Amino acid sequence: MNLKTQRLIKWAQGMPQPPVTIELVPTNRCNFNCPSCWRQDCTKEELEKKFSEELSDERLLKLIDEAAELKVRDIAFVGGGEPLMRPITFDLIKKIKKYGMEADLVTNGSLLTDEMMEMFVKIKLDRIKFSVDGSCAELQDKLRGMKCYNQIMASIKKLNDLKKKYKSGKPRLSFNTVISSKNYKDLPNIVSLGAKIGINEILLLPLTVFSKEGETLKMNRKQAAEFQEIIKKCIPVLKKYNIESNMDKFIIDLRYLRDTNSMDKVMMEDAEKLEIKEKIRKGEKLISEYKKNSAENFRNLPCYEPWTHITILSNGNIASCFNNYVWETGVTIRNHTLKELWYGEYFEKFRKEILSRKLSKACSTCCIWRLFEVQDIRKEIAGQI
Repeated sequence: MNLKTQRLIKWAQGMPQPPVTIELVPTNRCNFNCPSCWRQDCTKEELEKKFSEELSDERLLKLIDEAAELKVRDIAFVGGGEPLMRPITFDLIKKIKKYGMEADLVTNGSLLTDEMMEMFVKIKLDRIKFSVDGSCAELQDKLRGMKCYNQIMASIKKLNDLKKKYKSGKPRLSFNTVISSKNYKDLPNIVSLGAKIGINEILLLPLTVFSKEGETLKMNRKQAAEFQEIIKKCIPVLKKYNIESNMDKFIIDLRYLRDTNSMDKVMMEDAEKLEIKEKIRKGEKLISEYKKNSAENFRNLPCYEPWTHITILSNGNIASCFNNYVWETGVTIRNHTLKELWYGEYFEKFRKEILSRKLSKACSTCCIWRLFEVQDIRKEIAGQI
């Protein structure tokens, strides 16, 4: 049983627990110009304002101390922008590993230096996720808005060479692949590339639309159905080369590819279907109203983020997940500690909302990976609560 499940069971039993993970955006600055990015819908003035509001290096370093004290298991550096645009990110990762926590880095790969990569292998950074959307330079560079393919491939080769040199299995190397109408047919080539260069994991992320340009990249229903068949052909190759992936999840339901801007509805429907099946299996009458803290309610919630996870933006905004909650809140860690927010009224309001079996419109752009995680959690806690 993993740590998230253990802590969730205790929450269900009325025993508050620390968060398991923190998703940290150290900066909104980026040296890429990806067509699918949320930044495409911002003016230059709006971006400059965001850059000026970033937390100080000192507050970020203190944040790591607070996370360790709170018994957080791992911290992932995500965008936002490109985490390595901010030099302090390198120091934050080293500090996390000194505390014995896990650290993940999502990067476009263009700013990794030889010194950084050697240090990452030496300190056993847990995982590096490279943003790779194409199997060749022409497609990757087009979808990422600049020439980057060759440099990414060189960095991955260097990291694998260093892992061999130091006889280390870390960092695990992943492709983060945003799937769109422009690259879905390229998936078999992306898988072959991953096998060739020693990638440990390929994670698919269907496009969520954040701008008018993003709308032009969305797969239509026919393309999404075609993509499901392409995935089926890729799965044997993944198994052959022992590459982990979430691809098999997307074969189950077309909504996981198409309804990425309506994830609130998908998550609720998913929870309700499971609840109905459970009732039918047990021969019980379906109950539409739940006691706020009942174990039965907790077992089939549409989301568990407010009990396990924290997202922090570059300006210090804090919430339970990476959606409009965190973008629009006025609550920041500039004048609060992690501990007082996590165990206080602010995070409790998110928990109460989910316990009422409602999802906000803010949940509409939730990452599909969260849904998959919730599905796995429900399976694990089913016999424990």
